[in-house]
Amino acid sequence: MPESDSLTTSQAAALLGVAPHTVQKWVDAGVLRAWKTVGGHRRVAANSVEAMLRDRDAMPQATPVKTLSVMLVEDDADTAELMEAMIGTLWPQADVRLARDGFSALLDAGKQTPDVLITDINLPGLDGVEMLRSLLLHPDTSKMRVVFVTNHAPAELQRFGPLPPGVPVLRKPIQIEDLRRALGGDHGIGAA
Repeated sequence: MPESDSLTTSQAAALLGVAPHTVQKWVDAGVLRAWKTVGGHRRVAANSVEAMLRDRDAMPQATPVKTLSVMLVEDDADTAELMEAMIGTLWPQADVRLARDGFSALLDAGKQTPDVLITDINLPGLDGVEMLRSLLLHPDTSKMRVVFVTNHAPAELQRFGPLPPGVPVLRKPIQIEDLRRALGGDHGIGAA
């Protein structure tokens, strides 16, 4: 790709109104297309940044849309930032709430049930599996769409006990298309 068709991560960040670190995470997650120069510097495809800006600008402003409520339960700050960026790209109207541990998420979800719960399995205190088991016992929270994310291999997950049936499990690092598929693609959550 010609140099004029590319941006540095700092240039892309300035255009998108985010930190360069966020652009790097979006590149790693496949949200933005990029490559590395011979010297090891990232170059972001200008048309990829333009498409993201167009998608943001194309969102209808006058039409009231039910806001999708998403609770993200993740104790790692970098992973949480990346997941929030993915959710914002897939569902720009989403209202994302972040919890850093299972106990906080359990209390928050009990007060205000999210439409979608995306949770790490290995959390401090109450793990994601136990948290979800508790939430599934109550009618208000039992109908949430749920996705587990984890660093663990399938065999390592046995220590958490049986996972609730039908809950997709995504391996970290999460890819944006995997998250879209796990939550029903374009015809799942947030689709009209």
